[in-house]
Amino acid sequence: MKKANSSSGRRPLKRLFFRNYAVISALMIAAIVVSLLSTNLFMKRYIDELDVTQINGADIYQYPFDNISGHLLDKYGGWFEIVNELGEIIYVKGNKEDDIVRYQDGQMYAKMDVERNDDSISYHAYHAEGPHGESYVLLWKIPERLLKLSTATSIFAALFAVFLFILLYFYARYSVRQVKKPLRQIVEGIKEMEHFNYTKRLHYSAEQEFAEIQDAFNGMAERLQRTSAEKEAAENNKRNMLLHLSHDLKTPITSIYGYSQLLLDNQALEDKDTRKYIQYIYDKSSYMANLIQDLFELAKLDDKHTELNKEKVNITKWFQQLVVEFYPEIEEKGFGLEAHIPEEPLLVKMDKVHMSRVITNLISNTLRYNPAETVLYVSCERKEGNVILLIGDDGIGVQEPIREHIFEEFIRGDDPIKDSTGLGLAICKKIITLHEGTIELEKDQRYSTLFRISLPNSDKNK
Repeated sequence: MKKANSSSGRRPLKRLFFRNYAVISALMIAAIVVSLLSTNLFMKRYIDELDVTQINGADIYQYPFDNISGHLLDKYGGWFEIVNELGEIIYVKGNKEDDIVRYQDGQMYAKMDVERNDDSISYHAYHAEGPHGESYVLLWKIPERLLKLSTATSIFAALFAVFLFILLYFYARYSVRQVKKPLRQIVEGIKEMEHFNYTKRLHYSAEQEFAEIQDAFNGMAERLQRTSAEKEAAENNKRNMLLHLSHDLKTPITSIYGYSQLLLDNQALEDKDTRKYIQYIYDKSSYMANLIQDLFELAKLDDKHTELNKEKVNITKWFQQLVVEFYPEIEEKGFGLEAHIPEEPLLVKMDKVHMSRVITNLISNTLRYNPAETVLYVSCERKEGNVILLIGDDGIGVQEPIREHIFEEFIRGDDPIKDSTGLGLAICKKIITLHEGTIELEKDQRYSTLFRISLPNSDKNK
């Protein structure tokens, strides 16, 4: 749910690409419009500055005709024609590009009409006089060449390319920043992973696909960090176990060695001394046997292939019978018993042998560690789909420094029982875990020690 919520409401990446395509299209249109306007302005200012109304024919015409200035032709192109009153072309200056040698009646004036001219040549006429008062027409014919269109096209293409490049450059920088930040963080996160730094987390705001990558990366980093911590804790537990084991074995082995040597070196010992030393050896050997047995049991429970022999059991009846078995010992040690076990059947799937070890260990610890007149408390109830077993006492309680570590291996109080291996509660926790349950040491005002076991109720699985 967390992953889904964190990426919900984010835009998908395809919307970003669609927006980019739309923006690029808009930028191209804008570049075209700006290029057209710029080309038009450029052509008017530098190419189309010819204004025939500002040009006087007298400034062009000279006699003899060869003295006619050609600077306008050099600048604007075309050619000059001198046409007499008969419509005949009597002089041409410049590069003539048509084959007209004489204008028929009204033809020249028709050519000067823009609406009627289909030659792609513009005609500009000026009155001129010959040396003897002859009437001439100075005709300036300017072809509207493709060169002009080509020039405009070239200018437009150049301006379009420049404007489009500038617009796309800045938009590309903007759009790249949107994906650059998440990509940079992802690369940095992967590099941190390569250096076994699993504390790195990604934090950015991006499209849905990047958000999903962020959630997946953070989830993976969290799992790796947890796995790394568990592995480190397992290594520490392994080292601590070896230290505890070597310490717990060294003392009894040293004692056994010493007493055995004493028996061998002193053949004339009295029977009572011999029996005393043999009893020492037996006690230490028994302790080591129990320790090795607990270690074997602990290793077996840690094996992933371990399977419990589970069966459906009425736990209220089973619990009552198990508590009854301790009743003689409870009376013998002067303990009180407060039991709240209902007659209502509560079904639990469990391995009776392993669960008996859990209950036996907890009750035995109460009877071992507490003085007479301590009250042993046991109860059983159904709560929120689970069966709850409570086992506690109002005795000396568990020392505060070890409460949080009570279920770890080799945890003992300041005054442990001589044959305690410190593995009993660790074994209990593993057994309960294999039953998909929990065991906790709770704080209670009345009972200084109170263990709470929660097991799934099989009634709901019918």
